[in-house]
Amino acid sequence: MNNNYLIGLASSTYLLNGAVLMKPLPANTDIRSAERRVSRVKTLDGGCVITDGGISAGDRTLNIALQSSKTLWDVINGIFKNTSWVTVSTDESCYLAKISNISEADGKITINILIKQDLIL
Repeated sequence: MNNNYLIGLASSTYLLNGAVLMKPLPANTDIRSAERRVSRVKTLDGGCVITDGGISAGDRTLNIALQSSKTLWDVINGIFKNTSWVTVSTDESCYLAKISNISEADGKITINILIKQDLIL
């Protein structure tokens, strides 16, 4: 991931101080993971059946790590505590999502975001 890359996070409803541009720590950030909706079932004849349901933005989780500061923590924690849905923008798309958890330790803020849907169709 490029060091100059920014991720936008905003409350989906009005919230004073409810938006932030974040510069992620590349070594601890994972926003490129994706999985297909695939299942495999063993059959009695020793084979298997594989069903592929395709891909969906709703299967993705974004894990973002940031250099901590009091101001950044206050904004992110405020969004986490005071809004249900957020919009997240990356270079790939803009998503409707929920923040599942946040933490701050050792000078680093960690945010886990569960994507519901892609807002750019």
